[in-house]
Amino acid sequence: MKRIFSLAFLLFAAPAQSQGLWANAITLPAGFAPNDATLIKHDFDEGSFVVGTAEQKKRGKYVSSYLTRVPEGFHEPSDVAWKKWAPALLAKGFVVKGHDGDGYTLHKVEGAAETWLNINLSEFQDPRLTMVQTSATPRRIDLMAPAAVVEKVTKAQEWPYLKAPAGGKLEGTATVDEPLDVTIGGVDREPHLVGRSYALKTYTPPASLSKIEFELAYTEALKRAGWTVLPNGGAPAGDAPVRAHYAANGRDIWAVLGRANDDSDTGMSIAIADVGAEDWTSALKAQCRLPLYGVTFDFDKATLKPESAEVLKKAVAALSGNPALAVEVQGHTDDVGEDAYNLRLSGQRADAVRIWLTQAGIVATRLTSRGYGKTQPVVENSSDANRARNRRVELSCKK
Repeated sequence: MKRIFSLAFLLFAAPAQSQGLWANAITLPAGFAPNDATLIKHDFDEGSFVVGTAEQKKRGKYVSSYLTRVPEGFHEPSDVAWKKWAPALLAKGFVVKGHDGDGYTLHKVEGAAETWLNINLSEFQDPRLTMVQTSATPRRIDLMAPAAVVEKVTKAQEWPYLKAPAGGKLEGTATVDEPLDVTIGGVDREPHLVGRSYALKTYTPPASLSKIEFELAYTEALKRAGWTVLPNGGAPAGDAPVRAHYAANGRDIWAVLGRANDDSDTGMSIAIADVGAEDWTSALKAQCRLPLYGVTFDFDKATLKPESAEVLKKAVAALSGNPALAVEVQGHTDDVGEDAYNLRLSGQRADAVRIWLTQAGIVATRLTSRGYGKTQPVVENSSDANRARNRRVELSCKK
């Protein structure tokens, strides 16, 4: 029996580094040659295809690369080039589903395999082929839940509860002496910072892992392990980091997982702020100041948000561990807005925290509160990130 190899089979079976990848998948018309330097092969990703006159997103096994015209620099109108492509593709069972400018979308179904192909034959740039086979699904990443006892992890080790996918390689670990930004774009009206510092581990991810698969796989893995995954603020799939919070087993851990831009930086990072493991009692005693990042308020108000409770409970423990200290609850702002308004709002927010602490059992005579507006920044107000650090409530020992 004569066996006819389909375009989809040959494409996905061909070695990633083969210069003849596209040539083996289809017979390239005269005047076109593969350009393997631009080849992208992802186990799961998303491509755009024109169906009729509307663009549709298709997800699955993904391959894309540019072609080089021969001779180099030679261009011809896309409708002329298309006449060279169409006969062989149509003969293999592909059906043209849409045409938009210089792009042609084709579709083919073989059993359970559905294949989408886009050929962009622009006369102003090298042609590009993109193919998605929709039968593929995102990989599964299995994570264990954080233990009740804080894990000891060296710079050369991964966190046992949050590891890279198979094929990923840990490249380095850094300690960042500032709070971790877990702000959700489009949702949080004010930046949301947590912890006093965080650890950042950087990785080389598997080349086959796209940003979309990274987001989908880790979102599901974190949920299965008991984490709360924060919404992405409506960002397109793969464009936002994965933010998550673990508040079980006596732990309080925040994580931000990022997969860098595939076109310029193929890195991967996992940042962890283990707020529950931070020794605030000793920090308050030694430094006589304790910024309470993670205490958040309704926008332009002094109303505490519910998520502030865990941070304030930790502040209560720090004060209880230093019973001889009298503390001023201070409110601070950045340099945006009118000074009088900022001074008033910072004072109101400091009052709200002082009242919460007394209601939680701290003797009222140990606490006073005051707003300082913009007068005591911890960093220059030179960026949004710095301004977020300056907008804070902190405990300061009374002299």
